[in-house]
Amino acid sequence: MKQTLSVLCLFAAFSGIADPGIKIVPGNMSPYTKTHVGINLYTKPSYDESGGIKGALTDAPSKVLGVICMPQKFPNIRSLQLVEGGTSAKNAGNVNTDMTNQCYLAQLSDDNRFEFYGLPAGKYDLFIMCENCFYEGLKLNREQESLTDSDRQSIKAKLVESNPFFDLKHQHRIEGQTGRFGRARVLEQGVRTRPVTDQGANVHKNVQIRSIKLCLVDSVGGGSLGTHWDIRKTREITRQELGPPETKGLIPGFFRPDLQGIRITGKIKDLGTISLKKEEEGK
Repeated sequence: MKQTLSVLCLFAAFSGIADPGIKIVPGNMSPYTKTHVGINLYTKPSYDESGGIKGALTDAPSKVLGVICMPQKFPNIRSLQLVEGGTSAKNAGNVNTDMTNQCYLAQLSDDNRFEFYGLPAGKYDLFIMCENCFYEGLKLNREQESLTDSDRQSIKAKLVESNPFFDLKHQHRIEGQTGRFGRARVLEQGVRTRPVTDQGANVHKNVQIRSIKLCLVDSVGGGSLGTHWDIRKTREITRQELGPPETKGLIPGFFRPDLQGIRITGKIKDLGTISLKKEEEGK
């Protein structure tokens, strides 16, 4: 009997059933399709910068898979002729054509202590990925919120019809400005529940793929049918292959203001202990 229990425990450990969830390690080979996941997804730290963030997570509802930070950047991704003011000398210099949105991945220990290093000075927001949910403090909008219900419906419809690879989609948060020159940002989760084919043409019916990304959209004019919206850019934050032990389908996401606007200068900022208690979710 004792030997049987030992074999069962060993099987559970190797199959991942006892501890589901694969930590985010860019370039690691998926145990399911044997492909490398997210090898170029995250921005490398700069050795010329001395800024950083560190802290520790407690009360996680499931295994913590990764901690990510993004600088608060709002690049103007329109062409000059679509920007209010056009190409006039007065306004052309105010158009930021930098389309880069960096994502930095923290070093994460087994006891859920995390640390970022090599971060340029600025404000950063955190994204915490757990096995069955996520927490985020992403600032989507720096101006007064003015999107209408019609805008939101139009934006959702555009995102649902885009990238049919993912057959399940959910827009967790949408914020922005309405009107002819409106802009918006969306935090979206997409899951492929249909069979996945790997590079060797093998079909996997028990594997799903989940992607959580930031979508930058802007209006493309109005008319009798109202304002239309177009996707200008997406920035993937996480991408996972989900095998039999993992939580499948869409998972809940919780906005946490305390994970937003962390100001970094030329040193490591210690956030102390961050609790992920259930009663704090969504506050």
